[in-house]
Amino acid sequence: MERENLRVLLVSDMGHIGGTEIATLIAATELMPLVESVQIFGKTGPLFERIEKLGVQQIDADCHTKNPFKLLDYIYKLVKTVNDNQIDVIHAQMARPLLFIWLAKTFFKNKQIKIFWTSRGLDHKTYQKVVPFFSKMDVRGLGNCKLEQQKLIRYGYLSEKTDYVYNAYRLTPTDNPMKSLDKESFTIGTLSALREGRSVELFLELAKYMLKNNVDKQLRFVIGGDGNHRAVLENYAATLGIDRQVLFLGRITDVVTFMDNIDVFVSPLVVKGDTGAGLSNSIVEAMIMKVPVCAFRAAGIEEIVINNQTGHLLEPRDIPAMAEAVLKTIDEKSQTETQVNQAYDLIIRECDPKKYAQKLLCLYKEL
Repeated sequence: MERENLRVLLVSDMGHIGGTEIATLIAATELMPLVESVQIFGKTGPLFERIEKLGVQQIDADCHTKNPFKLLDYIYKLVKTVNDNQIDVIHAQMARPLLFIWLAKTFFKNKQIKIFWTSRGLDHKTYQKVVPFFSKMDVRGLGNCKLEQQKLIRYGYLSEKTDYVYNAYRLTPTDNPMKSLDKESFTIGTLSALREGRSVELFLELAKYMLKNNVDKQLRFVIGGDGNHRAVLENYAATLGIDRQVLFLGRITDVVTFMDNIDVFVSPLVVKGDTGAGLSNSIVEAMIMKVPVCAFRAAGIEEIVINNQTGHLLEPRDIPAMAEAVLKTIDEKSQTETQVNQAYDLIIRECDPKKYAQKLLCLYKEL
């Protein structure tokens, strides 16, 4: 396939490993064969060696500092990178860099440069503040799901300046069938950053409810992930009297092994109004590894967790209903296998990394 004559700069944080940073890495990996050049603009962090092995240049730059001199240096580096490399497209993977891109834009030699932003979910008040500004900047807005695109339009974007692109999966899709549920004991798991607002306390309440009401079943609960809310959650587990039945695994570097070791994946996330992210990367990863999914209705999750088709979707905070869904998943094995296979097919169709890059390329040219 002939490369497009486009030079793309992906702007992100990159100082740690999170969904945004993984999405940036995937975009760089898949865009490389399609365009003339791809570079990443962001802090040198734990993904730097992988980026370097790809042959992608990363420019070390930090826009999260409060030091005004470092912010001026950020703008200077941005202008120099864009002009020296004749960049055609800047794609901000998060909202914060866009103010600095706007300030730098005056000094870009290429006055036809296109600026894109992927919206992955903001606080309600932040949408009100930034979306009208970004729209006036002529920034093209990309939601990471259909719902996110609709929010951008509702808060001030013209529909012709927006679109949506689902996050691409990072794992190699499994070739194996769903793990057998013909067994005596079951592991229920969730994978999340352990910070306030991720609703992991609801997973603990689910564990408490199920352990109390299903003494005839051997149930084990595991939580993958780390964050500044971990101690609070561990204390809450102790308060609920389930600290011995719930295992906190800490940061998960091997997601495949984590998914292989659980029988049901539960997403406890709930959000208020427009606040929150679009899709859950963890749900996508569970589906691509053929792990059954039960989730509360939140943000764009219902676009992939279609109730009784690709998993079980419950109303927010309904712990008894979630417990019933988990038990149904375990007990109705044939139906669960059908749902798992349908979920797998959906993710292959909607979140394939190569299709993701091809859609980005089309949007870079046409939006």
